[in-house]
Amino acid sequence: MEFGWLSLIPAIVTIVVALSTKRVALALFFGVVAGAFTIEAGALKDSLFSIWDYLLLSFTDPERLRIVLFILLIGGMLQIIYKAGGYDAFAGRLSKRLSNGRRSRVTTWGISMLLFFDDYANVLISGASMRNINMRNGVSPALLAYIVDVVAIMASVMIISTWAAFEGAVMVDAAEKIGREGSLTLFFLESLPYHFYTYLAIILAFVVAFSGKWFGYKLDNKLYSDNTDENNKANGKASYVVIPVITLIGSALIGLFASGTYFLLQDGQSFTLINILGNAPSVDVLIMSTVLAIIVLLFRLYRDKKLTGNEGKSLLKGMRSMVDVSLVIFMATGLAAVSSDLGTGTFITSSFSGYITPEVLPALIFIISMLITVATGFSWSSMAIVMPIAYQMAAAEGMSELIPILSAAVVSGAVSGEHMIPYSEKAVMTAAACRISPVYHIRTQILQTLTVFTGGVIAFILIGFQTPLIVSFLAGLAFVLMMHLVFARKSVMKTE
Repeated sequence: MEFGWLSLIPAIVTIVVALSTKRVALALFFGVVAGAFTIEAGALKDSLFSIWDYLLLSFTDPERLRIVLFILLIGGMLQIIYKAGGYDAFAGRLSKRLSNGRRSRVTTWGISMLLFFDDYANVLISGASMRNINMRNGVSPALLAYIVDVVAIMASVMIISTWAAFEGAVMVDAAEKIGREGSLTLFFLESLPYHFYTYLAIILAFVVAFSGKWFGYKLDNKLYSDNTDENNKANGKASYVVIPVITLIGSALIGLFASGTYFLLQDGQSFTLINILGNAPSVDVLIMSTVLAIIVLLFRLYRDKKLTGNEGKSLLKGMRSMVDVSLVIFMATGLAAVSSDLGTGTFITSSFSGYITPEVLPALIFIISMLITVATGFSWSSMAIVMPIAYQMAAAEGMSELIPILSAAVVSGAVSGEHMIPYSEKAVMTAAACRISPVYHIRTQILQTLTVFTGGVIAFILIGFQTPLIVSFLAGLAFVLMMHLVFARKSVMKTE
């Protein structure tokens, strides 16, 4: 059965409820309910059974359960660090060098760039570890969240990341359907020069970090709440932040390579970097790495005679602080499922089919991929839906040489959609790390996102008309920088 415009109902309901109530998990629940009633044509009994099925799927999906466990453990670790006074000591140590807002903002940007291997770990670690130093230097939590959220998309263009293998696999599967062969690594690498949105967004984030000016200044009016215990401030050490974070990152990288290599040996596949990471159970590795980081942190506290016996309570308190984030991730699974059953992605794609020409195809695919992320809440679902369609369109038009460009258009479009909705996983995690609400986070950064998105559309249109790559990119960059120069301002901080 085709639902047409009705397939957009879950996304519309979710966005409306999220903006009106600022409760993202509740908004997603209503989106699922609306989708179930749409599928069952309003029949009450069938709709209720359908709602139950979607909720059951949401809370029993093994991958989502593992992601939630990772997030809960990170929350627990961060709370132990907080109670030990690690953040304030870390901020105090950095304040000797990062003595003003510009330095702390740019350093936050740089730290996020270094955490390129996984976007979840990136936003949680960089947001939490740099929150206090930015607070001391008068950088608003909304601006911090914007920098952290944007730079985390580095994972989508790094071959050493938890994204690369998925992207490559989607490209290979799409290529096989049109009779084109190639390796994951080849497809991934060929697409890298054309991720216009990703590169423009990261550049603008640096410009914002350096200048302190952005488009969200009129909405940016919330200050940090500093509830750190004075005893913690006096007794904490910067190493309580540095050691567990380094342990987590180091063990995660070692675990990804070791486990990926092991499974490659089992399957007899060729040894390439992207194959190694693609075969690694990334979320499982991150869970084990977080557990190890917590153990190392507790050992360090024990060695310093700082164990109070309340670390278990701190762990549980930190895990409870991530419950809202976890609910969003669970419910987003249901929204993605109901959107899939309604054929939302297919409807959005088919609605644009009448406007397809080879020249506008890259820009059109970029826009469609963004819209499907907004509708479903998942960038990876957008890639899986749009990539084969994009390849088939290129083949039908006899434009197979556009495939690397279309690959990048799909991925960067999907990524951009995450920056426009408060119910994407990364937006919710970023907001939690920076202690603001997801709705407030998206409201304050949306003008930045739309500006970069427009710059990306310009670049994809130009590349579609066979404009040289560097000219296309520079045109998009010129637009973004001009908009920043003319409209960006520093926030005038006010208490609520």
